Amino acid sequence: MKRADTPGILLAFWRMVTVSVAWNLLLAASGRRVTTADVRQVLVPGVLFGLNLTCFFIGATHNSVANAALIGSLAPFLIVPAGVVLFRERIAWPALAFALVAFGGVALVLASASPGGDASLRGNLFGFVAMLLLVAYLVSTRRLRREMDVTTFMATICPIATVVVLPLALAHGGVFGLSGTGWAFMLVLAGTSGVIAQGLVVYAQETIQIGTIGIAQVAQPALAVTWGFLVLGEGVNHRQMAGVAVVAGGVLAFVVLNARGRPAGAGRPRGPGRPGRPGRGAPPGRPRHAAPARGS
Repeated sequence: MKRADTPGILLAFWRMVTVSVAWNLLLAASGRRVTTADVRQVLVPGVLFGLNLTCFFIGATHNSVANAALIGSLAPFLIVPAGVVLFRERIAWPALAFALVAFGGVALVLASASPGGDASLRGNLFGFVAMLLLVAYLVSTRRLRREMDVTTFMATICPIATVVVLPLALAHGGVFGLSGTGWAFMLVLAGTSGVIAQGLVVYAQETIQIGTIGIAQVAQPALAVTWGFLVLGEGVNHRQMAGVAVVAGGVLAFVVLNARGRPAGAGRPRGPGRPGRPGRGAPPGRPRHAAPARGS
């Protein structure tokens, strides 16, 4: 995003346009299409998805890579309790102590940013709003995990998100004004995060909890700091590195303790069997579909 040297809202819009076309071509290749019922089903998640991407892209282009990634890493510590309260997902409560440790690490990194660096109040605020919208998106899509397969879900929700982003892109102006570099990096973003990564996260919800998916993604900050240094030449001070280590350690401890405290198979949704195979007690011929939901 930062190498594209393009306003975040325009990157978000054209990424969504490209991803929408890609997923709908995949759906058409299987002889299917998006129906009105599909649109009604994912309308609210689609709006949340579009707003999440918009805020994240704007925030990331006005922030350091480290800050943007670390703010996003806070999402699982809201997603996990939501999964417990709303969907009766299981959690080892002692593990939450390490969630607080990780929060402390994030605070240390944000407070230690160099005054002359890329981090900004605007970037941090948009990042926090994007994180809250991501939590709302994941919670709203959790109930759809057995009702729509991955391709149908993505082919439906991406155009909805595109329509949400369109007015904001038009208000910004210069919609077709991306440079050659901007178009190139937009295509990279669409292929990697929009199709491959997003599709894998949606597919993962077939067998694991939304909290586990969120926690697994908290590994991103350490990677982001490294790539920000190698690719963009962003400076990282000792306190920030210490904060990253605290975040990584807290998340690792959370994952290990939560896995030990949860019975085997607790993350699998109950009900029918694998896609195309009726499960126990399921009506004959009624398949179970793959599951939806993000990520950014």
